Amino acid sequence: MTNFSDAECLANYVKLKELFASIIPDSQRFNVVYGYGMDVGMMNYVVVRTTTTTYSSYAIGYNVDEIVIIPIDIDLEHYGKPFFLKKDEIKKSEQNRMTKDWIIWDKQFPKTYIQFIVPDLLNDDEDDEDDDDVVLPIKQEEEAKAFEKLFKEVYIGKQQSSNILQDSLQKVFSIFNK
Repeated sequence: MTNFSDAECLANYVKLKELFASIIPDSQRFNVVYGYGMDVGMMNYVVVRTTTTTYSSYAIGYNVDEIVIIPIDIDLEHYGKPFFLKKDEIKKSEQNRMTKDWIIWDKQFPKTYIQFIVPDLLNDDEDDEDDDDVVLPIKQEEEAKAFEKLFKEVYIGKQQSSNILQDSLQKVFSIFNK
């Protein structure tokens, strides 16, 4: 198991913020965190079952009105097309209670949703036998807490209250339509 120093992890966070700023105009309006996701796929054949695991890394910018998710490589040198998600346009968002993954549903995503974890500290390579590092060693303790707080209050809380309001309105309208 390779351990990374706090200084190396903090330097990765600074580099992540710099990459985000180089991609997104007016980037100072966003708070930035690192997120990673894991997608496990299984295929059953007559005799053999194969499992593939795909790891993804993201630079995630957020504020009370918008989230920007940018697929990145863990070397922080290359990136994919950013996804811009306005709060009012997000179909649904939640946090998985067991895995603590954040899940956002939107038609922009290839699978109609994206699922990721925002860690506070990653400072070891758990798969040391494999030369391919799959996550970015990073330190973002306060930033991860701030993301969780805002996401729960603004993105998840908004949807729950709007769903309650929609349900109440539907009940009222159904009474008048009878």
